[in-house]
Amino acid sequence: MGGLRFTSRFPRLLPIYVIPHVRSLTATIAMAYIEKSLHSAVWRIFADQNYEQSFAFYRLWLDIQQTYRQVPSDPTLDKIWNNRTTRSMIVPANGKLIHSTIHLFLRFAGDAEADYVIGPHTPGLQSRLCAKSLEEFFGHNMDIAWYNENGCSHSLAGEYYADVNLVAHWANLGRVGESGIHNHILQSLISHAELHDHQADGLIILFKLAGATFEAYADSSVVDRCFELIKGHYSPDSVRGRLVQVCVLPSGKRSSG
Repeated sequence: MGGLRFTSRFPRLLPIYVIPHVRSLTATIAMAYIEKSLHSAVWRIFADQNYEQSFAFYRLWLDIQQTYRQVPSDPTLDKIWNNRTTRSMIVPANGKLIHSTIHLFLRFAGDAEADYVIGPHTPGLQSRLCAKSLEEFFGHNMDIAWYNENGCSHSLAGEYYADVNLVAHWANLGRVGESGIHNHILQSLISHAELHDHQADGLIILFKLAGATFEAYADSSVVDRCFELIKGHYSPDSVRGRLVQVCVLPSGKRSSG
C-alpha cells in the first residue's frame, strides 16, 4: 500500500499539530472529486446519456456532499448553469442555433426542484434559473454588440445562444412575465442602429421556439419589424436564411416554421 514517504531530513512521525491539517487537506481533495463528479453527472444528463441513472447519481452524491461538507447555498443552480453551453447542447455554427437537448435542461431543473433530497436545498430553482437566463441574455446581447461595434472579438457567443434558447422555453412555460415579452425581449434585439448577426440569430431562435407566445403577447408592430429585419439580414439562400420560412396566415398573423 502506498503512503507518505519522508527523507532522512524529516522525522518518521508527523507532529501532532500537523495531522489535523493533513486530514483537512485529504477531505478537501476528496470533496473536490465529488464536485467534479457532480459536474460530470449534469454533463451526462445534458448530453442525453442515461438520464435516469445520471439523475440518481447526482441525487446520491449531492446528498453526500450536503451531509459531510458545508456547500454553497445553491449548488444545483450552479451546476445546471455552468453546463448550459456544453457542446452537445448547442454549436452556434453551420446554422445550428437550437439546443438539441434543451428539454433535458428543463426536465432536470423541474425534477431537482421537486425531488425530496435535492429540492430542500434549492427552493424556487426554476424561477431563479429563468431570472438568471433573462439577466444574462440582456447582458450578453449588449456585450457582444459593443464588441462588434468596436471591431473587437468576443468569447460570449456560446453563452448568449444558450441564454436565448432558455428564454424562449421559459416564455413558453409561462415563467417570463407578460411585460417582459411585451416590452423588453424582442426590443432589446432590435434597438441598435443595425442588426448584428447574433441579434438576428436570437430573433430566429425566439420565433422558432416561441413564435406563438411572442405573437400573442408582443406588440404586433414590434413582431412585424423583427420579421422585416430578419428577412433583410440574411440571404434567403444562406444557411441562416433557410432556418426560418415565414408565411402569412389567413388571419394576417405571421408564423415561423
